[in-house]
Amino acid sequence: MKDNELKERIYSLFDNQVPDEFNKILSKSKAEERNNYMKEKTKNKGWFWKLAFTCMFLLVIGGGLFTYQRNFKVDSTIALDVNPSIELKINKKDKIISCNALNEDAEEILQDMDFKNVDIDIALNAIIGSMVTKGYINELSNSILISVDNNDPAKAEELRQKLVTKIDSILSSDKITGSVLSQTISKETAEAEEFAKKNNISVGKAKLILEVVKNNPLLKAENLVNLSINEINVLTQNKENSLSTVEKQGTASTKAYIGEEKAKEIAFNHAGVKNPLNVEVEFDTENGVILYEIEFEDTTYEYDYEIDAIDGSIIIDHKEKNDDIVNNNNTNNNNSNNNSNTNTNTNNKTISSTKAQEIALNNSGAKSATNVKNLKVEYDREDNEYSVEFYYNGYEYDYEINATTGNIISFDREKEYTPNDSTTNNKYITSNEAKNIALNHANVKNPQNLEVELDKEDNEYSVEFKYNGYEYEYEINATTGKIKSSSKERDD
Repeated sequence: MKDNELKERIYSLFDNQVPDEFNKILSKSKAEERNNYMKEKTKNKGWFWKLAFTCMFLLVIGGGLFTYQRNFKVDSTIALDVNPSIELKINKKDKIISCNALNEDAEEILQDMDFKNVDIDIALNAIIGSMVTKGYINELSNSILISVDNNDPAKAEELRQKLVTKIDSILSSDKITGSVLSQTISKETAEAEEFAKKNNISVGKAKLILEVVKNNPLLKAENLVNLSINEINVLTQNKENSLSTVEKQGTASTKAYIGEEKAKEIAFNHAGVKNPLNVEVEFDTENGVILYEIEFEDTTYEYDYEIDAIDGSIIIDHKEKNDDIVNNNNTNNNNSNNNSNTNTNTNNKTISSTKAQEIALNNSGAKSATNVKNLKVEYDREDNEYSVEFYYNGYEYDYEINATTGNIISFDREKEYTPNDSTTNNKYITSNEAKNIALNHANVKNPQNLEVELDKEDNEYSVEFKYNGYEYEYEINATTGKIKSSSKERDD
């Protein structure tokens, strides 16, 4: 056997005894390479899905925030004031988020109404309809105040105009010629917010009151708190009480009041003056009572009267010597005295305090000191005059009397009740007067089922009656005759 053949045979035996691992190793190497490739590819796909998920999450959150902004976040706050005060919070789509009653009258208006997610126009229809039905808005009291608060002044103004138009339309559909006061509320409302909190009223009404007082410092803000929006609106008809930051549409109703002509007639008749001079009349308020202020003169005196605008009672009447006429007369008298040799020392010719007292009592109609309370008589030597003060028949009287001639220099009478006066006739108005106050306010002449009751503990008359499908209820102060509350609702 040759060497070459021997080598080949040995190699063949070796190959058969030792496995060939090369292909396996090569195959395994390729598989590992493929697995690494797939892992890298999967890894890359993982980043893609993570990014996609993040984007989707942000989209969902963003959409949720957008939905929240549109539906649940307060965009504007609206206050409606008549006497009931109601606060509405709305979203960007002008739908109600919340509706709150700010006083007891408002609770009566809202009752079980649920306006959540209701359009503002629909809510206004229901609220104002309820106010009309229950007698808070009528021909005698036709005013409503709208206050809009929004961070965007342009949006606030746009909404204000929209609401005014809508409310005017609602009132017209109820055949009421309304008067709408409207305002936007800026961020600078600290003073109004403090005043509102102190007096338990809405910020809108507080802002209106402060605006009225700002234009007429003679008025006191505290005296306007208990007035209805219509009463405040009536006051703004005087040029002294005009408004600069509050828009006004329509005219406040004065049908509940006696009117200027009647007020003047009452004052002139009481003063006994047939031909008054320099007559001036203003609509005003004093201690929460709406009244007419009337000033006039005759050839001897100057007169000042305050007449209750609802029942026509005299709250204050004052008269004093007309200085212009007195000075002219004194000048003539001095000229006459200078032409004569007569020189009189007036201080030596004073009347007695008893005589001054008698003059005052006779002038008031009291006649005797036994008919009055807290009688005081003082002499002022410097001015040579007597001061006489007392209470009589529900009024406080104050006289200044010339100590030489006995002439009344000035006279003042103010409606006020002495604490010691327990006379029933002096303390309470009559039930008939209470009835007439209620009927005049309701503009009803022939009521049905009329009932009048006096509650001495609460010092008020309760007047109830029915007319033309409605039930009326009044609470009237038994001392002053002022209407404390009134309601009108359908007779079911």
